[in-house]
Amino acid sequence: MTDRCSEVLERLVEGVTGTVPPDERAAITGHLASCARCRDEAASLESVAARLRAEGRFVAPPGFWEEFMRRLADRIEEERVPAGARLLRWLASPRHALGTAVVTAVTVLAVFAAVRTIPPPPDPVAVRARGLVTATMTSSLPSLGEMLDTWRAGLVHETDSVVDRGAR
Repeated sequence: MTDRCSEVLERLVEGVTGTVPPDERAAITGHLASCARCRDEAASLESVAARLRAEGRFVAPPGFWEEFMRRLADRIEEERVPAGARLLRWLASPRHALGTAVVTAVTVLAVFAAVRTIPPPPDPVAVRARGLVTATMTSSLPSLGEMLDTWRAGLVHETDSVVDRGAR
């Protein structure tokens, strides 16, 4: 069975009952002319449709639909398949597997790009200090750092001797 056969078989009931649009009907008719298997299926559906048309309108007996729905619910419950098995069956179709792979890859790339472009949150201490530091402080900070390094090294700076003399 080809993919085209699958498409035609899905639309065959509409084709037999005459509810398919004319452009699609021509495509179905063209396929039926070349495919014996689909043509046999169409013939059996046509005979069922003809019998239903001959019988007229079908009226269900009282209680039919309640019983039908109860039995349908029971059957669905009996045939319930675990989610993992349904997922594997769904992914077994190449069309679904390819689509899932593409969507997963795009999602991973989008998350990766979002994580790489979002800057880290600023340090709250640095944010508060920025408002307190003036331009003068910023320009003098390198020299203050050098003086602190010198003081820690135990060396006397030339300005220290001047300050010491002035204090005496």
